[in-house]
Amino acid sequence: MRPIFNVFQLCLAGLLISANVSSQQVQEALLSGPGVSVLLVDTDHPAGKISKGVYGHFLEHINHSVVDGLYAEQVQGNGFEGKDFDTHWKAYGDDGAVQVVETAFQKGQKSLQLKAGKNPSGIRQTRIYLQQGFTYDGSLWVNITDGSPRLILRLKNNQGKLIKEIQLKIAGKGWSKVPFSFYCNQTDTHSSMEIEVRGKGSLLVDFISMMREDVRKNGMLRPDLLESLDGLMPPFIRWPGGSFASDYKWKDGIGPQESRVYHPNMIWGGYSDYYGFGTDEFMELCRQLKTEPLIVLPATGSNPEDVKYAMDWVHYLNDPASTEMGKLRAANGHPEPYNVKYFQIDNEPMNFNITPDQYTQLVNLYGSALRKIDPGLKIVACGQKRSNDLNWSQKVIDIAGDNFDILGCHNYEYENENFQTGITRIEDYLVKLRDIMRNSGHSHIKMAVLEWGLCRAYDWRAGLHAAGSLIMYEKLGEEMSMTCPALLMRNTTDDPTWTAFIYHDHVSWFPGGGYVVEKLFREHYAEILLASAQGTFRDIRERKQFFDGISQMKPEDWKPGSMDAIASCSADKKHIIIKAVNYEGNKNTLLVRLQGSAVTDNADVKIFTLKAGLTDKASIEEPDKIKAVESTMQFSKDMALEIDPWSVVVYKIEMK
Repeated sequence: MRPIFNVFQLCLAGLLISANVSSQQVQEALLSGPGVSVLLVDTDHPAGKISKGVYGHFLEHINHSVVDGLYAEQVQGNGFEGKDFDTHWKAYGDDGAVQVVETAFQKGQKSLQLKAGKNPSGIRQTRIYLQQGFTYDGSLWVNITDGSPRLILRLKNNQGKLIKEIQLKIAGKGWSKVPFSFYCNQTDTHSSMEIEVRGKGSLLVDFISMMREDVRKNGMLRPDLLESLDGLMPPFIRWPGGSFASDYKWKDGIGPQESRVYHPNMIWGGYSDYYGFGTDEFMELCRQLKTEPLIVLPATGSNPEDVKYAMDWVHYLNDPASTEMGKLRAANGHPEPYNVKYFQIDNEPMNFNITPDQYTQLVNLYGSALRKIDPGLKIVACGQKRSNDLNWSQKVIDIAGDNFDILGCHNYEYENENFQTGITRIEDYLVKLRDIMRNSGHSHIKMAVLEWGLCRAYDWRAGLHAAGSLIMYEKLGEEMSMTCPALLMRNTTDDPTWTAFIYHDHVSWFPGGGYVVEKLFREHYAEILLASAQGTFRDIRERKQFFDGISQMKPEDWKPGSMDAIASCSADKKHIIIKAVNYEGNKNTLLVRLQGSAVTDNADVKIFTLKAGLTDKASIEEPDKIKAVESTMQFSKDMALEIDPWSVVVYKIEMK
């Protein structure tokens, strides 16, 4: 593989600082003012290939990203388990007419009892989003326990005016599913749902569901959030976690919605989750996005039953319908195998006090079991968390390297001011890890960074960090097989600790800085790696000297942490893509020389620019606060590209 041109390797290409530049001038330039970065692009000498997998994503059940997020269920606290009634419902009417009782329904332990009396009594939930022009459908389960009560479903707008009233048809004793449907003639973001008992007697109610009819038929995925994900064109999505994955009970998240098992999400906030979004829903998401699934298997236990539970999941996903697990999948409406290729052996096992030695045993145990099921599976093992200590990763490679194919590390940056320096730290770590892999005797193993991000920033610094990170991952070539940032989604009403790509409430969403950057970069992915540059040099009057007349390099003239840039091209070499990020509050210049047989005398150049102040950010009210601006420029084989302060730029060069 031909080496990539970075600022330290430019001397090999004759890109050297003029000898007539004094040391004093160099130091002065380092302290203030703009600089230049130099990118030599040669289409005849590619440096390698860029894996499309660097643009993957990671869906975790955190911060209501799924519940009250991507999963389109409108009713919260469906089954009255845990604290659901007190959290999501308000009772009205006669004293004692409404109460949660210890009466089992399906796999739940509680139900809601409604007693008819002198006054109308029932329950009410607010913050229901209704849209004009759509039909809504739903259901609830009812068991008449005494007399002949009547049940009314009522929808009201935020001013208390009636939108729709439905007399629910219930009859007989024993649990029965009662469906309902209505056409909505107005839009209201904070409507309410009432379920009211009348007449004489009492009944039990459980598992209430409602969503738009078209949404239910289309995988129960919230349309606007599905569209936001589609905009990222993820080549893969990692699910279900995250720490959530280590204790995920996949068998509780399949089959009819009402028969699934309530699990309070104790990992991320303790909120209710009825596993309405489970395996088949995730696979439907992947189908609609045309993306590969990466399933994270629970693998913290070494008992045979623990291993079997995880492998049953693999069988459920991939077996033909003639096997035990294949029949179960077919019974749930999916006769054809999903043919999942990627499986990860747990997530951050060190969080469960598992040592490197213990984890290598788990990798050998679960990895060998996966190899027996299908030798062609791509198996992912867990590498380090945020650390420069390579002990964990090296042990996993040395001891368990035969039983996995990809080592997935996590590298968050927690200090917002390190939006650039954190990238340098991570790159240093990954280069060391790459060298370990090359010398390990397990050269088939590839790297992955399966959680990354500037995780406390909600402003443009997160965008600059994302740009630098993605450029760095592209620069590592095919050896960097996969990456996915975190968080992908966060409800704006939830824990503000974590940076996300997509922020949403129950109605709409807006992009984080990382989202607009990755969307732009993903739209301009090109697979052939040509060159890269880091930092800036002191500018000189005759810029052509950077390429033509320089005889001696002065490394002290290099200013790290100022810019990153990379050039790539399409397989047919008709399109050259240059991506650059300027981390500084002043303009910097990217000097580009294009050469090679694919470079023509004429070309069209389109420029896509994202720029903002460091603390600028979008919001529900201003979702387009930071967006790409398109422009053009005159083509030249030698170009001086002016990069605005704190900006991210993509140049698309189309050869004629």
